[in-house]
Amino acid sequence: MRPLNAAKSSHNFSRRDYAPAHRINSRAGSINPKRLTMRIFQYLLIAAVALAAPAARAEGITLSQERQAYLEGVWSGVPATVSADKLCSKEAPPPEAVALSIEFLRTGGTAFRDAGADGPIRGPIAAADEANGVVTLTLGGQVWRLRPESDKIMYRVRSSASLNGDVDSVVFKRCQKAADRSAIGLDDAGLKFLAADLPGDEAFFMDERVAAKTGDRCAVEETQYLFFVLIGPAEFRLSRWNSFALADKLASDTNAKGPPVDPVANWRIERARTEGGKFVLRMRDYDKKDAVPETIHVEPKGGTIVIPEWGRTYVRCKRFQARS
Repeated sequence: MRPLNAAKSSHNFSRRDYAPAHRINSRAGSINPKRLTMRIFQYLLIAAVALAAPAARAEGITLSQERQAYLEGVWSGVPATVSADKLCSKEAPPPEAVALSIEFLRTGGTAFRDAGADGPIRGPIAAADEANGVVTLTLGGQVWRLRPESDKIMYRVRSSASLNGDVDSVVFKRCQKAADRSAIGLDDAGLKFLAADLPGDEAFFMDERVAAKTGDRCAVEETQYLFFVLIGPAEFRLSRWNSFALADKLASDTNAKGPPVDPVANWRIERARTEGGKFVLRMRDYDKKDAVPETIHVEPKGGTIVIPEWGRTYVRCKRFQARS
């Protein structure tokens, strides 16, 4: 399997989506899929709160709650010399655009940037403070200085010795505000167990029918798996995807005999709660807003989960981002 920011799916997620999982070029299913790029911050950093206690604030995070709330969401940026008019366009965003997603409420401070001269960055925010109208974030060993301009615009600034002050180097436009994370009523332990986008275990769940029977049950290339996007800040989602190896095999030969798997699918999670030792998710088809919602029960059993509505058992695996 590919990491979230390099997976493939046959679903037509928009470029500005990335979730932004966290870019995603995903191929899945038994037909020739289209290669699509998208920003996946919303599903690499989707934060859940609901009934759970707020995440502990890192010692280096001294920003006010108001400023943290301002920064949360999905931003898109280009060099300040480039027009920012179409930064949030789903059809024709500037080719230089990079996506930046920031979350505080659930994780205490996490950020993801999908591209740029320094490469992608994903991980905890080690420090965050504000002075003289400029927010300073330390992430990925880098220091980012951001100047909020308005509710929808902020700039990354750099010091200029010749001008004896700060110069705007990148303009960011807010493309998506943080979602209502009260929809996810799971505590910290529940999120750690389920969420693929929470730093730590980065859990995903392999269909037991195609998992290894002995040893490391996750050490399978041609497989299908579920992953739950629950940490934010943009949306909440459940996806059932084929691994790269299986998707490539099925796409290259429509007559190829693959393992028994279910159709590739994505659902928007509308509500999640814990009930009687099970996770209860209300969701509907990702691409059909008017689809009839469905409810599934996810029951942990040892190193697996059981979804009785589907008649399926899945093996819990770790380090989704690191799989290749």
